[in-house]
Amino acid sequence: MSGEMDNNTILEFARQHANTWLKLDLLCFWSRYPHAKFTAGAIARAIGCKRRTDVEEALDSFVRDNLVDKHTDRALPFYCLTDDASKRECVLDIRAYRSSLRPALSMG
Repeated sequence: MSGEMDNNTILEFARQHANTWLKLDLLCFWSRYPHAKFTAGAIARAIGCKRRTDVEEALDSFVRDNLVDKHTDRALPFYCLTDDASKRECVLDIRAYRSSLRPALSMG
């Protein structure tokens, strides 16, 4: 955790980008593996999601929000966390606030 983000900043970031529990799980996943590239299928298995298409849709929304980059290698899409420093910082810090985010996101 960088220590520079506060709970309100992380909560606002989560409200903006993690409007489903799946998206929150994906952001926590990226906070654990910020330098790796994965396929949607590998990510779905890692977070225990049975529907890869749900993961693909969430990842594509993160691509549109510039949180995740999508690269193709031999016609296979791979995803990795953005290089944007401010967005990376929020994602990297989100895991530390996860337990407080779930109830807060449920309320608002």
